[in-house]
Amino acid sequence: MNIEVQCCGVVILALIWYFSLRQKTLKLASEKLFLVTMAVNSFCLLMDILSVIAINHQGFFSGFLLALICKTYIVSLIWVGYFGLIYALFDIKETKQKQRRENRIYTVGVLAGTVLIYSLPIHYYLEGDIVYTYGPSCTATYVFALLFVLVTLSKVVLEGKEMNPKRRRAIIMWMCIWIVAAAIQFLNANLLLVGFASVLGMVILFFELENPEANLDRETGAYNAHALGEYTKQLYDKQEGFSAILVAMGGNLSAESDGSSQKTDRMLQDIARYADKLKDVKVFKTLERELVFLAEDEKRMWEVLRDLKNYINYLWAETAPFYVVLPDSTLLGNVGELFLMLRHFRISRRKDSTKNSIILDETQIRQYKERERTEAMLRCALEEDRIEVFYQPIYSTKERRFVSAEALVRIRDQEGNIIPPGIFIPIAERNGLISQIGECVFDKTCAFIKKNRLKERFGIEYVEVNLSVRQCEDLNLAENYIRIMQKHQLEPSCISLEITESASIRIRENLLRNMRLLMDYGVKFALDDFGNGESNLNYIVDMPVSIVKFDRDMTQSYFSSYKAKFVMEAAMHMIQDMKLEIVSEGVETREQAEAIGALGIEYIQGYYFSRPLPGEEFLEFVAEKAY
Repeated sequence: MNIEVQCCGVVILALIWYFSLRQKTLKLASEKLFLVTMAVNSFCLLMDILSVIAINHQGFFSGFLLALICKTYIVSLIWVGYFGLIYALFDIKETKQKQRRENRIYTVGVLAGTVLIYSLPIHYYLEGDIVYTYGPSCTATYVFALLFVLVTLSKVVLEGKEMNPKRRRAIIMWMCIWIVAAAIQFLNANLLLVGFASVLGMVILFFELENPEANLDRETGAYNAHALGEYTKQLYDKQEGFSAILVAMGGNLSAESDGSSQKTDRMLQDIARYADKLKDVKVFKTLERELVFLAEDEKRMWEVLRDLKNYINYLWAETAPFYVVLPDSTLLGNVGELFLMLRHFRISRRKDSTKNSIILDETQIRQYKERERTEAMLRCALEEDRIEVFYQPIYSTKERRFVSAEALVRIRDQEGNIIPPGIFIPIAERNGLISQIGECVFDKTCAFIKKNRLKERFGIEYVEVNLSVRQCEDLNLAENYIRIMQKHQLEPSCISLEITESASIRIRENLLRNMRLLMDYGVKFALDDFGNGESNLNYIVDMPVSIVKFDRDMTQSYFSSYKAKFVMEAAMHMIQDMKLEIVSEGVETREQAEAIGALGIEYIQGYYFSRPLPGEEFLEFVAEKAY
């Protein structure tokens, strides 16, 4: 009988079934669709063989049974086309309403084709080993199968640009092979190739997409990072909640030695093998060589966390794993937020290795989302030039007038409201945007000084501009700032740059280089926030500054603490003995201003004189107070 090709197809499908079912799987929607499609293909191939056998042995079958067998075979062909289309649509991004509507149309189509094929007559041809069917029933099969193939190709080619590239390529190859096989069989009916063409499609899909081993990490046997993304995406799409635990065995893994890296790998393998025995838990290994455990509910997650800690402490007592626990996945909107969250806290851990666990509860996630919104707002503000500079005047106790000012950054949201600097500055420092913001503020300040001729018209001798820690790390800071001053043709004596204690101790070498270049150009420097945190007079000794600014807390403590009063007076005398000048920040009352002036401090800054003012209001203020 003419079934050699079909028998080869059966063997191939049997092998695919074996390798598909022997491995553990996540039961992803695509995996289930593939298995259903392969089951229909297997049924189609077996019916192809059975129909050939029935035609060759017509004497053993009644006319009705023979027709039923042969029609069932050709009906299964259009069902192969139908499930091939449904499988292809899995990755095509459409609205759920449109997808449901189209699926109903395709289902009605395949059912109508089934009824029509069973209703129409069918004929048989048998001569030697040449055997095939023909007639109206077969013609209808070709029409419906071809329609499904063409719809599949058009959907994938025209609407599948955002599909998984491998899935798109594999489906196009499958459909093209099927069209060629159908055309050959239509022109030469004794070449029964259509069923085998479907088998080739299954082979392509299996090796390109649906091999379960592709979702496994070879070293640990856990699911891999790709599987984690696909599985969590499916859970979010179905709105099925879950709980998660991330276990990181080391800190900055890129800095590990070979021996430490091998030890981490052994630990991951050991823990993954142990976790594989836990019920109702799925284990994944990330690209950062961490393990993620997913449980269906919070109660099971806490049980797993307890068991993991006990196991790790028992076998690897000398290690200090880092745990990120997400009790409720519904607190995050989608899989993208989940991975951004894990990445954020992974980076946070590398910056602060003192923590050994973080629980992503509602408060933590809300704070994280607020930071993300603030960061997006900062980027938008930079793009739309919503960075503003306010100026707070500084009073000279000797000249009894305002002689300088501090430039302070302000940002408005899209509704025009001022965002407090305490909200956006720490985030800008963390993500690096502070350098762009700082340069923007400096450029606007230089333009403001030059345009309004502050020294000539108002007696404002210089304006202080803050430098962030991140800016001080930049080797090109001095060159960039000199270029900006030259662009505005601004005298460098009009600028005083403020550095902080943290900047001077953390990145001393780069900072000193920038300071030397800028001081040679004529810029002055001030040490800001003295008294905030662990104040150290060595900063003043080591840094070539000409002004020291007492922090607001230090100023206020002078009036509320007996000990703080002596500390501030002692610091003042030492600083002045080094021929440096002092600005006392945070002065809020007349009594405080008079006391600070009587103490001998040269400059006063604070709300007693003025809050930070927008440019035009600042000009009006100093015009009224000038000279």
